[in-house]
Amino acid sequence: MHPETRSSFIDLTHPLVEPMSCYPGDPRFKTHLACSFPLTSSKPESQAPNTPDMVVTVHSLSLGTHTGTHIDAPFHFFPSGKKLHEIELERFVGRVVVLDVRHFAKERARIDWEDLINATGACMATTTTASGLSQIGSRAEGKADIVLLWTGWDTHWSTPKYLAHPYFSREVAEKLRDLGARIVGVDALNPDETPVDENTETKDGWGVHEELLGHEVLICENLRGVGDLVDGGGRESEEIWVSLMPLSIHGADGAPVRAYGWRKYPIAH
Repeated sequence: MHPETRSSFIDLTHPLVEPMSCYPGDPRFKTHLACSFPLTSSKPESQAPNTPDMVVTVHSLSLGTHTGTHIDAPFHFFPSGKKLHEIELERFVGRVVVLDVRHFAKERARIDWEDLINATGACMATTTTASGLSQIGSRAEGKADIVLLWTGWDTHWSTPKYLAHPYFSREVAEKLRDLGARIVGVDALNPDETPVDENTETKDGWGVHEELLGHEVLICENLRGVGDLVDGGGRESEEIWVSLMPLSIHGADGAPVRAYGWRKYPIAH
């Protein structure tokens, strides 16, 4: 923890459990005991009575690259797009802008760019969404290139309603991309509309994925607790930071992440 950090880490990750929410048709998370056997202590017999029993335990995991809280790499949609191992590590950690769109978060409702412009939300903890949009941009310009869309839909995790989440228009993706966003995260299953099953089409298609991944902007899905990043009434000068570091899977189209955030004061120069 850096000296300028004020608060403890905030967990933004859904635990992997059975059962849990999953995109229709994707591999579901499963785990089972692979092996378990006792070990005999190598301590001298005189110390053995105080030694707790030892049992080696190993579990097997089965999951997809888009299970739980995860990152989408461009290769997820584009065969010529970057694979996970080709993306620089520093891309996954940085200052963040949180846009509060909970007022528009209704079942299967589309959230448009005009909604973001008119919304009152949070950015860098205290200002409006409109002010937040002005904070999005290149790190070289002192701005934040990670944007989290706070719908509040994570409260429906592991319920049927979670799949009926609100979603975003293609224009939202275009505008965030043009502002300089390099990662866009959402506390829902998908920034695009999720079909009711794997054989059903949606009316708006995959506009957000197409516009973002097609321009090497990463997507983080199934976040939780995004509101905790802006709750607490911190000082206006505080910054919100996140780590969205994925598993290191060579050649992958995505991977689960252990997402977390924290708040800190900027370092004075």
